[in-house]
Amino acid sequence: MSSAAIETRGLGKRYGRVRALEDLSLRVEEGEVFGFLGPNGAGKTTTIRLLLGLLRPSAGAATVLGRAAAPGAAEVRGDLGYLPGELALWPAFTGAHTLAFLERLSGRPAVDRAALVGRLGLTTAELDRAVHGYSDGMKQKLGIVQALQCRPKLALLDEPTKGLDPLVQREFYAVLADARRQGMTIFFSSHVISEAERVCDRVGMLRAGKLVSVGTVEELRRAQRRRVIAVFGDDVDAAALAHFGEVVEREARRVVLQVAQEELPALVARLGMMPLVDLVVEPPSLEEVFLERYR
Repeated sequence: MSSAAIETRGLGKRYGRVRALEDLSLRVEEGEVFGFLGPNGAGKTTTIRLLLGLLRPSAGAATVLGRAAAPGAAEVRGDLGYLPGELALWPAFTGAHTLAFLERLSGRPAVDRAALVGRLGLTTAELDRAVHGYSDGMKQKLGIVQALQCRPKLALLDEPTKGLDPLVQREFYAVLADARRQGMTIFFSSHVISEAERVCDRVGMLRAGKLVSVGTVEELRRAQRRRVIAVFGDDVDAAALAHFGEVVEREARRVVLQVAQEELPALVARLGMMPLVDLVVEPPSLEEVFLERYR
């Protein structure tokens, strides 16, 4: 097993009586793209700020690139790229000045700046303008460039596709894939299930400050119930199939069930004894897994 880029042990954060994060134990391997999913307010941003040492934990501990994540731990900062969920830029700076200034702060050369600017569609004329005149989408592009331009070992991206149009989103996914091939570890939070399904090696799902699931997309899909649609040539009694799963729709000659994967062979065998004319077993999407965890 490779060494961990991120490891947390019982990490928690409270604000008075409000529990923002509780008992988070998580390991993210070097070189993987890890999606951190959850609705707004689930604790995703709090987790990222704890990993960056911007907040002090109320419980537990975290290590980032082998070093303790804590306020004042500046030695790891040069190896990190960070895109905050609420991006605040210096309004009087031009885009080019912003990127150059943040390059100097990182202490690493911006080896990928030119490529990123081109791929995300930021023109020279736009980079020469003051940031206060940027649209939300342009600010987000600039934020992505500054987070990745110095080729960090670990990129922490909080809702990175917010405000991007679909074509730029697609290019951003390609940027992530290329960064992964170069060995970068990417930890990004999102509530957009489809993008996690598209680009992540593994995902974790957070609910009300607690980690409720973690695994590869395929592992989470396998654990999810399948939607089975059976159509018959004659009237059937849907109750005869209730043993195999939850009957969610029923008509005289059509039954829809939610069935656990391990029950599928027995269900198919039972359907073979009935006047079956059509059978559809739908593979679950990551979105269905997500919604099931939040019921």
